[in-house]
Amino acid sequence: MTIEGRTDEELVKLVLGGDRDCFAVLVDRYKRGITNFIGAAVRGPADVADLSQETFLRAYAHLGTFNPSLGRFSTWIYHIARNVVRTFLGKSLRRPQTQELGDERTLESALPDLSREADPSGGILRIEAEAEVRAALAELPERTRAVLALRYYDNLEYQAIAETMGLSLGNVKTLIHRGKLALAQRIRDREARSIETLPARRPSLPGVPHALLVI
Repeated sequence: MTIEGRTDEELVKLVLGGDRDCFAVLVDRYKRGITNFIGAAVRGPADVADLSQETFLRAYAHLGTFNPSLGRFSTWIYHIARNVVRTFLGKSLRRPQTQELGDERTLESALPDLSREADPSGGILRIEAEAEVRAALAELPERTRAVLALRYYDNLEYQAIAETMGLSLGNVKTLIHRGKLALAQRIRDREARSIETLPARRPSLPGVPHALLVI
């Protein structure tokens, strides 16, 4: 069996046994999910990168405390990420800035498709849309934000989210349902405010009759 085909628990044993290179496999396996998870709460890309790195450094430093009989490795490392984010936000003197979301959508449709195949020329717009959704997620309560991030960024099933968060399956379903409603309401409110700030009249254009501008 290749190193990449081993389970998380097997890799942990190998690392603790002296094969430190095996930890790189765990990092590759979880770096995207941890980055997305942290990015749902922290706005700055540099901060997200630093906190993701800190999560893996803490995991490596305390790997000997991981007990597979108490839970899965994924649950353990996501708890470390949650603590890293809590510490960071607790020390922060300001809340993450928010951006306006432009339409009335649920979370499923609001999350952008970042693949080039979806729209080769729309990369900037997709990046902006993702940033807007992350900004909205950052304003939600911690547990709600966490389960939404795990569901829609990491594509975890409800049961896997429950195990990762240490919650019941019913609680996960409730948090996701309420979280989507909260985001939808926030989007509606911001859309309304955005409309209110639109100019009352159209500007005059040189050489264009005013009558054509009000058609």
